[in-house]
Amino acid sequence: MAGRRKPWMVRKSVGPCARGGSSPPARTMAGKAEKRRLGTGCLERRGDGVLADHEFHNVPIALEENMAGLLPDIDPDGLLEFSVVFTDRSLNHMSQSFQGVMTDISHTLRQVYHAHAVVVVPGGGTYAMEAVARQFATDKKCLVIRNGWFSFRWTQIFDAGDIPSASIVLKARTIEDGPQAAFAPAPIAEVVAAIRAEKPDVVFAPHVETSSGIILPDDYMRVVAEAVESVGGLFVLDCVASGTIWVDMKDIGIDVLISAPQKGWSASPCSGLVMLGERARTRIEETTSSSFACDLKQWLQIMEAYEGGGHAYHATMPTDALVKFRDTMMETEAYGFEKVRAEQQELGDRVRALLVGKGFRSVAAEGFQAPGVVVSYTDDPDIQNGKKFAAEGMQIAAGVPLQCDEPDDYRTFRLGLFGLDKLHDIDRAVGALDRALGRIVEDTNIR
Repeated sequence: MAGRRKPWMVRKSVGPCARGGSSPPARTMAGKAEKRRLGTGCLERRGDGVLADHEFHNVPIALEENMAGLLPDIDPDGLLEFSVVFTDRSLNHMSQSFQGVMTDISHTLRQVYHAHAVVVVPGGGTYAMEAVARQFATDKKCLVIRNGWFSFRWTQIFDAGDIPSASIVLKARTIEDGPQAAFAPAPIAEVVAAIRAEKPDVVFAPHVETSSGIILPDDYMRVVAEAVESVGGLFVLDCVASGTIWVDMKDIGIDVLISAPQKGWSASPCSGLVMLGERARTRIEETTSSSFACDLKQWLQIMEAYEGGGHAYHATMPTDALVKFRDTMMETEAYGFEKVRAEQQELGDRVRALLVGKGFRSVAAEGFQAPGVVVSYTDDPDIQNGKKFAAEGMQIAAGVPLQCDEPDDYRTFRLGLFGLDKLHDIDRAVGALDRALGRIVEDTNIR
């Protein structure tokens, strides 16, 4: 009869989850539920460690047949929001819409990096670094290729959590004498010799080091990967600052690759991204994390639940930001992943030439100069701290120490060349820097 409401069966949990209690790690819901089904189940870990279902009851609830999401810009074709997790103003992690977001993210990251498995860790790149360290490095011997402050971060994470049994560090070093000398990574022969002698369980390296602008070339990484595999270790590569210089995990031999949305992917910071190769995916089953919130294996199970057509809960995810991330990934894919890689290289080459032409020397040596992060020497403290750039309407990043035995008078400034908007209009980006640098150079007698 017109105007009458129809009953819809709702699977309603009777137990702690129904009262707002926590659900267990990686609670996987059954595949694709009916469009109007509401509610979730709940599992509870028994004393013997087994996940046991609470009793479920089918309770008839009368809903309007045409009910949908309350707000048109959140999930208009989804369910009315009455969970204990979100409000109507956020996308629910249990929604079919968000399930699609997660599978899109997984598919794209697998495609770009040639990964075997994908993990999204809420937080940021450093959260992903710590999640990887606490999953794979606990009580293990580790080796770190340190090219600056943000690969020194591995040591900071190790020390804060008392994670590895031992840690060996191979530092970047100057390749020439005198002031403002260029830095290069540890020679590859030295790295290989250390790996063969020490037989580390895990080797950590930055693809692009944000404090020095040093990039590891593909051939360098391949040799490291071969040496690490020969001693049974895992090779972890930090690609947070790689921009759109994508790394092919299979081709290079990377076991774990770390990234984040806010640099190379032109999206909002909200999570760390961890890509696993086949060996790392197998190895993770033998490991136990020392973190709850940054438990990499639990977050892997979350992603695998979404990939399987369901959903799961470990901790609240930044759903709305992940939607924007997915949308930007789709935009980049439509434009062309190889095209933005070429644009990144061209932009970096032109900016580096511009800086050298104005008298600013590169910290990164020839052959190791990243196109997405350019770090240059200066003697001027107001160039180093960015004040002179701010006066020209430009935000840069101040220079930071390297923790690589640099001299006491080491002083730099850093330029980030990230984002689709710079890549798609290289002339505009280079022109803006040229004008700002021109005025800065005119106003100072020192570099």
